[in-house]
Amino acid sequence: MNILIVTAHPSPLGDTHTIAKTYADAMLAKNNSVQIIDLYADEYKVEPLKFTNIREFVPSKVQLKFQEQITWANEIVVVHPIWWGVPPSIMKSWAELTFWPRVAYRYLPTGKVEKMLVGKTAKIFATCGGPSWYYYFIFMPLRSFWEICLFGFSGIDVTDVKICGNLDKWKDEKRANHLQNFLKKIKNS
Repeated sequence: MNILIVTAHPSPLGDTHTIAKTYADAMLAKNNSVQIIDLYADEYKVEPLKFTNIREFVPSKVQLKFQEQITWANEIVVVHPIWWGVPPSIMKSWAELTFWPRVAYRYLPTGKVEKMLVGKTAKIFATCGGPSWYYYFIFMPLRSFWEICLFGFSGIDVTDVKICGNLDKWKDEKRANHLQNFLKKIKNS
């Protein structure tokens, strides 16, 4: 299986990078192919979308690479912190550059939408400072963005959502144990 992992945290020491690497290693051990996109890496730097006429817009090499990667992937895994109830803006920028008409969906002459990524799955692994239950139930925009608006619109089935909360609450050994327990859960996802 081809697995694309997209992570977004400005610090290379952030927990999201640990989670992404742990999941990648577990999937490689099962003989899967894995690609990781670190959206803060220099190779993925892009300018924000700007155009006068969308029909004349020329995609950048990075944008074309993103689109190629979601076409290649059987499973897309997004790993990010939750900031103000949603992913970091760079993750939304990735979504805006990647999930384009004729790549992720297309409008039929009848006005209906053809979902072009049917058969693919997605997993969402997020980190937050507060309790995870709060983000599952109170901050539904996170799930709405991924499950309904983006992945659902293009035909991708979200099979797992895991949030590792309370990372700001605990320090040292208790925090490390908490993160290790979360990593065990995602290895078995």
